[in-house]
Amino acid sequence: MKKLLIALVILFNVSCKKDAQLKTTDTYQTPTSMSSLSATNTVDVKSQGATGDGVTDDTQAIIKALAYAKANNVPSIYFPDGTYLIKGAGNASGVISLVDGISMMGNSPATCHIHLSGGRYNPPAIFYQAWWNNPSISNIVVQGIDFDGMSFAQNFDASYQFSHGLSVNNGQNIEIKNCKFQNFRGDGLLFGDTFESSLNQHITYNVNVHDTEFFNIYREGTMFCCTNGGSFYNNNVHGNGYLVGGVDIERHSINETVMNISVYNNLFNFTDGYGPVERGGPQVRFRRAVTMGFFYSGYTSGIDGRAGSHKIYNNAIYQGQIDCMGHINVSINNNSFTNTYENINGVGLLSAPTINISDPGTTTTGLINISINRNNIKSTMAGNGIALNHYSNVTANSNTITGMQVDGISVLNASGVIDSNTISNVGLTTKRASGIVINGNTPGLYVAYNKVTDTQSGTNRTVNYAVQIQSTNGGGAAPVIQSNTGVNLFQGVVSEYYYQLGYAILSGNIAG
Repeated sequence: MKKLLIALVILFNVSCKKDAQLKTTDTYQTPTSMSSLSATNTVDVKSQGATGDGVTDDTQAIIKALAYAKANNVPSIYFPDGTYLIKGAGNASGVISLVDGISMMGNSPATCHIHLSGGRYNPPAIFYQAWWNNPSISNIVVQGIDFDGMSFAQNFDASYQFSHGLSVNNGQNIEIKNCKFQNFRGDGLLFGDTFESSLNQHITYNVNVHDTEFFNIYREGTMFCCTNGGSFYNNNVHGNGYLVGGVDIERHSINETVMNISVYNNLFNFTDGYGPVERGGPQVRFRRAVTMGFFYSGYTSGIDGRAGSHKIYNNAIYQGQIDCMGHINVSINNNSFTNTYENINGVGLLSAPTINISDPGTTTTGLINISINRNNIKSTMAGNGIALNHYSNVTANSNTITGMQVDGISVLNASGVIDSNTISNVGLTTKRASGIVINGNTPGLYVAYNKVTDTQSGTNRTVNYAVQIQSTNGGGAAPVIQSNTGVNLFQGVVSEYYYQLGYAILSGNIAG
């Protein structure tokens, strides 16, 4: 009995704070998981005419199974092992409309496959929300299925990028687990909506994606837009593609909320594929693993607090970066990066820093509260290990940075605490660099207890200074540079800007 009770534990036990737009009468329903399936609470798609032989068109049988489950209050449809071919044309949004409250289950992505038929022109998503008929897709689990968009067998316009595996615009309590999404000329998964005419008109809550593989996805493995509360964990993202990133947390307009997304314990391994040629420049492996951004003309005089509060941690990233543009209250902690040099000059949607925190160019005040702690960055890319641009209340503590071709940490018109970082062997003999460089207005910046080391000897050394101020600072309170250590550096420990000598507050900085 105890084991049975455990098996029936509710999967979605984390409640999400509802937007004011949701009615107080909305109730939580428990999605069905594979562990609680039985013959009485699933509809076998083969009972509705599906064959799973990889040849016969199973589109209508799957639609019938979803409709039958809804009409008979059965919480899930079940796909026995096989390959289910989707030949239906559908509409511009997708082929098969998801049904509110109806989950989809297979045994394993190794044995249960849903394939989009080839030979299409600009194919749509396989599964989608027909929001005009189904205003909410909530309380569902998708588990144990391989979704294949067969992009190599399709025809596309050069700008086309809307063939998704699964797309939900509005709903709550959605779980994707133990699946595979591959070969989509769009996103593997898309949650929320864009360019809303009213505040959070279409929004998703409590979305969880885990233990799933993403392979050869053109645009994003998973995209969270207009979503409040989501997680992406224990996933494997690799292969070709990722025009924007492995995970994209993106706000498109002033009427969207994109908050409280956690990305953790994932493997982003871009060494086995290349970015799309559409990015321009040389085709490279280096890509954005996690990107947080917004792309509209708002935020000119402060922020509204509806983009941020994300946690990005414990991810292993090979040949990739994390960036944050315009979101606030974000933590990027305990991630590991291993990158080798590639020339990314002219490549779009990409920047050289490993962790890039940047104002997208339209904000004057209010970009605050970014923590970047205990990350391990091994990279020979021609970008900073950490770049901070126009943010305040930033902490960058206890990070390890080695091998960058330029300065380890760059601070531009930013303020906060740069503390206890270990930086080694940055720069080149042809263009020496420093552990930490400071430019622009940095009011109240505190740089302390960092250790910067060069392990080379003589003229082979590549590190000039532990801390270097490279421009005039007019930001009010002078930066405090205290108790930093430089070991075997080419020039010295601290370098002040020659037009503003004596401005910074220096104490306890030593040569090791």
